[in-house]
Amino acid sequence: MSERVGTGQDHPSPEREATDRRHRAVAPGRRQVAEVIGQKVLHGFLQNRHQTLMPLSVNLARLPEEERAVLARFAAVAARAGRAEAAPDRVRTWLSGVGADAGLLAAFEASLRSPPPLDAVLTALRDPETALIAFILCLVAAREAGPAGWAFADYVALHRALPTAAVRAAERRYRT
Repeated sequence: MSERVGTGQDHPSPEREATDRRHRAVAPGRRQVAEVIGQKVLHGFLQNRHQTLMPLSVNLARLPEEERAVLARFAAVAARAGRAEAAPDRVRTWLSGVGADAGLLAAFEASLRSPPPLDAVLTALRDPETALIAFILCLVAAREAGPAGWAFADYVALHRALPTAAVRAAERRYRT
């Protein structure tokens, strides 16, 4: 009576069943699905992060009065940067669209007639959010002003040390 010794080929082990040919094809597919879902989740997270960094809309009404006054003076400087005749109209329209009240528009008009010195206006941009809105004003004015306006916008971003991500986000939205 000879005893038969199994070699393992007749009876597959549980480890071998897991790597069976039918199951091998499924594992890479699941990995790909998991990678795609992971990418989508990360993309959504980064877009959310981006939205908090650079809001889709600017609302001047929620800014304190002194920051709005600084922006009104800066808007005049930005509108005059490229010496384009239509730039003040474009800036005025944009200001009206983002919640500028009559007082802010009057301060803008007064600053257009007698623009303040550039160094004084740039120094007054202390708050990072106000500096970012000032950069956006430069982008809005530069649509009419051409290369000089774009160069001024770049200068403001560098001078106020705006974060690169915020500058790129603003350019994507307003440099068209």
